Amino acid sequence: MSERSAARLAGALFLLVIAVVLASSAAAGSGAGIAERLDDIATDPSGLRLSIVLLAVAGTATLGLAAMLHAITRRQDPSLAAFALVCRAVESGLYAVQILGAMLLLSLSRQRTDSARDLGAATVDIAAWSTNVGACFFAVGSAVFAYLLLRSRAIPRPLASLGLLASLLLAVSVPVQSAAGAVTAEGAGILLWLPMLAFEVIAGGWLLIKGLRSTNPVRSPFVGAQESDEVRTA
Repeated sequence: MSERSAARLAGALFLLVIAVVLASSAAAGSGAGIAERLDDIATDPSGLRLSIVLLAVAGTATLGLAAMLHAITRRQDPSLAAFALVCRAVESGLYAVQILGAMLLLSLSRQRTDSARDLGAATVDIAAWSTNVGACFFAVGSAVFAYLLLRSRAIPRPLASLGLLASLLLAVSVPVQSAAGAVTAEGAGILLWLPMLAFEVIAGGWLLIKGLRSTNPVRSPFVGAQESDEVRTA
């Protein structure tokens, strides 16, 4: 696959991941107590089943997005691009925790015991905290990819700068939220994700429509001057 094709696929996957994650959250439902939620699932499990499918798509699409971003940034710095790929791969793997949690809720909804409700509450908590853990890896990987895109000028510099700043904001705020016992992307914490949402929507559309500007490695002026001195000395 050429770098331009990888860029356009990355743009499509940016938009796909956003759409699928939002749709999965809406399909799963939330807000009710665990007893009411288990009763709702027992009455109509279709929403949670749809959420499971969408989570699987989100995990796969996230891994594909990481691979495409690695393909278009590795010429800038192979080590940093590989590090970012691993971070986003870990994020993708944590979708499995949410999928397993949703499947367990399906099973518990068929039981009407106190122990089932207690286990269901613990399952919901674990799935929520896996979101925080995944967000930490997401923020770090996204920051590195945005930095490499900024260096390469593959996308407009203001857009890459927005992605870098939005990623750094999450890289700092999500661990703080976790330490305070709050689940990220819930309540007022959603506001911290708005800059990242704006970046991913705009970057996804840009890459899908415009493709890459350039992927040639950008060398620092210091390195160029040093090499010139060596040539003159020789």
